Amino acid sequence: MISPTHVLLQSLTQGPLLIGDLPEASSFPYRELALPEDIEDLNLQQKLGHLYEDALASLLEASPRFELLARNLQLQSADQITLGELDFLLRDLASEQLIHLELAAKFYLAVETPSGLALPGPDARDNYFRKLNRLRSHQLPLVENHRSALPEEYRQEDIVAQQLVYGCLFDHIHAALPAKPEFVHPHCRRGRWLSINECPGFFGPEPQLQIIPKPLWPVPLSLIENTPLEPWNPKASIDRCLMLRVNHDPTPYFVTPPVFPSSR
Repeated sequence: MISPTHVLLQSLTQGPLLIGDLPEASSFPYRELALPEDIEDLNLQQKLGHLYEDALASLLEASPRFELLARNLQLQSADQITLGELDFLLRDLASEQLIHLELAAKFYLAVETPSGLALPGPDARDNYFRKLNRLRSHQLPLVENHRSALPEEYRQEDIVAQQLVYGCLFDHIHAALPAKPEFVHPHCRRGRWLSINECPGFFGPEPQLQIIPKPLWPVPLSLIENTPLEPWNPKASIDRCLMLRVNHDPTPYFVTPPVFPSSR
């Protein structure tokens, strides 16, 4: 059986992106990356964002094209106030171009409201529009806005910003049309979501419902088709969102607590 680390790395080189090119930064050419010959197991117990940073770092370190210069590089003012952090600073050895790369793995559920489309995350304090605004207004312009805070050896070099945002956009099971928020990638990964109160009868008689562990949330289900997963009973109560594989359907499902998205 292929290890979780292997499929996680594979998804970073093959999986679709959630967000496409932005005016501030194009998508990083991630399909140029390849799996290392010797794959070391990653720490799957850490937060998802940190796990995916570790995974991308291992791909960059094994790449003959890109040189990883710095990771989680903090930019500080002269009086030691933190201005921001670059996820990755790397050099494209084919062009000698320096790249500031921002990475994220995000999941959003399309919710129609009287005031329009809302896109909360599994933790409803997160949402697509807030993440997109922060990425565009703060994270991607960090080098442009605070060049003097860079390590001295890079201050005079041309540095371009690029981004990689993986994830999945979930439409409600009764949505008439898929949500199409601004800048979402046209071929992004799509799923469906429903409240646990909508589960009775929806999946049919004797469904095979299996919990996808959080470290594998960004992995397309085709890559874990033969991975055994923990079964889930739809009569169980939940206090957090669960991602499910349903009857080996390639479409992932999110099941939410009854009060979602009004609280966590």
